[in-house]
Amino acid sequence: MPFITLEDPNAKIKGSRDPLGVQPIWSAFGRHVVTNLTTQSTSIRGFTILLLGRYFAADLIDRGMATREDVLDIFLRMEQVGAYVRHVAHGVMGEIRGIERVQRFVDEKQGNVIIAADRRGMILSDQKVYGLWGLYSVPARTSGLIPDGTIDVVPDAQEFIKRHYISGLNGSAGNLRKLLAEGGRLRTKDGDTVFAALTPILDPRFSSDELSFYGSYLRDGYHVNGPDEGRQERFRQLLESDTDLEAAIGRVEILQLAKRARATDEGLAVSLGRIAHLESFLAPAAALFQHLLGRHGQQVISVAEEIRSVWGQRVPNLDRVAFGELLDEIEFTSTKAARSAMDAVHAGLFNGDFESVIDGLVSWNEVVTRARGSAPWVRIGDGRRLDVRYRGTERMLPDKDELQDLWMNSYFIDALKSVTQQLKP
Repeated sequence: MPFITLEDPNAKIKGSRDPLGVQPIWSAFGRHVVTNLTTQSTSIRGFTILLLGRYFAADLIDRGMATREDVLDIFLRMEQVGAYVRHVAHGVMGEIRGIERVQRFVDEKQGNVIIAADRRGMILSDQKVYGLWGLYSVPARTSGLIPDGTIDVVPDAQEFIKRHYISGLNGSAGNLRKLLAEGGRLRTKDGDTVFAALTPILDPRFSSDELSFYGSYLRDGYHVNGPDEGRQERFRQLLESDTDLEAAIGRVEILQLAKRARATDEGLAVSLGRIAHLESFLAPAAALFQHLLGRHGQQVISVAEEIRSVWGQRVPNLDRVAFGELLDEIEFTSTKAARSAMDAVHAGLFNGDFESVIDGLVSWNEVVTRARGSAPWVRIGDGRRLDVRYRGTERMLPDKDELQDLWMNSYFIDALKSVTQQLKP
């Protein structure tokens, strides 16, 4: 199969709703324990469709049925076909990106749905960006399933697809190729050969070979380039034995996992401990900044007193020494100015100096927005009053009891939990 141009970098999601720039920071710390998955790439069958779409795009070019300019359109049609099969044949809902349109089109077209790479067939407002192409390609590449610089899949994945999926099309491969190359209709109710052939392939249950293949590439990250071979598998085993795979990760679990990890992987234990120290700061800091956005015109001193009345004299779980050991990685991921602002906020939270915390949060937001070329969300104006430029929905402060175990960021652990749960035999 030919090498084909890498997906358009303009497909990456732009903009930010992250006023303190914490996502790249927690992501960097999360990568020490989960190497390949993202918060959005949590469906194994989503990866199946991604691989099929890329495989057929290269295959159609190889057969002279398409050109390189057709690659994205072919992929989008495959995503649509896969979504209809998964929803209608297997009743899948939450995992499918674009499920609302999928349901509506099935109803409106009475099961005779349009497969097209334009607005007639699109199952998302921007399927290229917010569908599998935009959200699953990077984790698939990181996992070793697709090569750098091309749209094809790696040789091992090609062989797996041929053996387990293409051979199961039962003579319908030609009809599927024609539908992907040209678009058309997919009948979901009256024996369409393509629909019928893909139904067992996209079954929510996995064969033993699929469990091994996806377990190695996606769940355990064995094909990710890095120094910590086997760490993700050891972490996954701890998640299976010590946590509820269907529940979001939290502080209590992280500390328990860190304790258990010391017996088998000291590096994993250290990484989990660092995550606990980071989140004990990021979660209250983010909650407090959101609260400030609802306090336009109020004096800093009065807002600080309000915070103290709810949170008490200091924020729990903070350790100045442990946080200091995180600052070099924080600076590497962000900037020296962000590091300084974050350290000032951490010190204020540790000491219960909520006026300095507010000053530090305003400075932190200014550093982040300036780097993006935009204006800060909040300033401190005359009379030390908050001048909120972006007024979001008013957020109440978490109460003191909530603060003890407050947790906001996933560190990709919830994605690993989800993938592990799906691949349980």
